[in-house]
Amino acid sequence: MNKLAVFVIITLTLLSSCGTRQTGNDNPVLTVTIQPLYYFATELAGDRFEINTLVPPGADHHSFDPAPKQIQELERSSILFINGKLGFEDTWVPRFRQNYPDLTIVDLSDGLELIEVESGEGGHVHVEGDDHHHHKGAEPHYWLSPRETRKMVVTLANTLKRMDPTGEAIYEANLKKLVARIDSLDQVFEEELKSLTKRSFIIFHPALTYLERDYHLTQIAMELDGKEPTATHFRNLVTEAKKSGINTIFVQREYDQGNAVALAREINARIVTIDPMSSDWLQEMTALLEKLKQMQQ
Repeated sequence: MNKLAVFVIITLTLLSSCGTRQTGNDNPVLTVTIQPLYYFATELAGDRFEINTLVPPGADHHSFDPAPKQIQELERSSILFINGKLGFEDTWVPRFRQNYPDLTIVDLSDGLELIEVESGEGGHVHVEGDDHHHHKGAEPHYWLSPRETRKMVVTLANTLKRMDPTGEAIYEANLKKLVARIDSLDQVFEEELKSLTKRSFIIFHPALTYLERDYHLTQIAMELDGKEPTATHFRNLVTEAKKSGINTIFVQREYDQGNAVALAREINARIVTIDPMSSDWLQEMTALLEKLKQMQQ
């Protein structure tokens, strides 16, 4: 089905269902745009809300278009939590606002210490010798920093308390436990990473910008303005990697590893798969810490 047909079907679904959010059980429904937000919403809401995720596991959120079934799930929701800076949200959230005027939409990027990066979503760390045009935008992967995540979950909890006042004590207790976990993780990241002698790594899509800032690491992107690396950029990556002693290339689970494999051969590096879009945020962050520590080996 081509994109025009998909757009027509979804638009008709939006128009026909406007203002008709009904649930199949007694719990209100909330929707989050991406899988990591599902973890936070579940930890805070417990069984007081039915929780839907707009972008399914394995889907590319950069080019995502919701299917009619996902729109139908959204129409049942009383709250939509959005990341706030993802490209597909820029396209779809205005349509949701127009077609669901009673839907509470909460932007979880509000109040965060955002990083403006070249090339918009994802950004690019300049490698000497590259020559290309740049565009500015806010880096959207803030959930991969425990310090920014802490702010996001407070916003989530405050929204739940406002929308469901009878559950305020539950949300507050759940928030306290979740914040304690996040703070503990932050402390572990700080302690475990401060002694690293190798602090640079290559990553296919530069999703660790906030982690880089908060724990004084250096990520170098294989992508160039969101596209596959050119031959010139590839050669520059080889030069930079050898100069900096880089031995690790991170590749997100949903991306092809072909270019990473070729680069790994050139610089004698290991390829490490990560999953920033995992719905088990705590498990993924704990695993990521161990993978960063292995750069020393």
